[in-house]
Amino acid sequence: MIKLLPKQENAVYYLNDKVTNEVLYGGAAGGGKSAFGCMWLIQNCQKYPKSRWLMGRSKLKTLKETTLNTFFDICDQLGVSEQFHYNQQSGVITHLNGSEIILKDLFLYPSDPNFDSLGSLEITGAFIDECNQVVIKAWQIVKSRIRYKLKEFGLIPKILGSCNPAKNWTYSLFYHPFKKKELPIYRKFIQALPTDNPHLPPSYLESLRQLDENSKQRLYYGNWEYDDNPNA
Repeated sequence: MIKLLPKQENAVYYLNDKVTNEVLYGGAAGGGKSAFGCMWLIQNCQKYPKSRWLMGRSKLKTLKETTLNTFFDICDQLGVSEQFHYNQQSGVITHLNGSEIILKDLFLYPSDPNFDSLGSLEITGAFIDECNQVVIKAWQIVKSRIRYKLKEFGLIPKILGSCNPAKNWTYSLFYHPFKKKELPIYRKFIQALPTDNPHLPPSYLESLRQLDENSKQRLYYGNWEYDDNPNA
């Protein structure tokens, strides 16, 4: 059994309410972002038979090398590895009860500027890892596809994203309104720092503190107000 961190428990509350549609979790390195997203997908697959979920990232290759490995690690820790089967060719993880997790590449390709490749997709919910690496259009299109069996399960659309600080749409739509206490009721931001995660080795925290100043501000302190130009 995995004990959730306090901020993960906070995120679970919003992912289970009847108001919140979008949850952004993270805002630094080592806060348990990917692991939390994978736990959420695992729980949903077990709870809602024949449901359909999306696990996405900017590039499918990176997703398979990182988030997918985290998914399998969490399955091992929870003792549920035998409940899931991964088809490498189709990129689909299937649960014993018929639920599915579809792996998706969410990069903005010039040949598909409107993400028409997602047009026929119907899902019950979505987790986008490192969503600061995708464009806002990808986030919006994925959210628009969340409708599969919602009425049957008594759910509302839920999209969960993880991120590190970035001066892009994650800043303007989540962090900045959060800081000003102006987030719309359907959108939530939860900042998780490496110091919030007791499972991290001290040597990892020290390595973050040894980064260049901008990287340290972003990844260790979770500072969204950093500037890429140290001379600015």
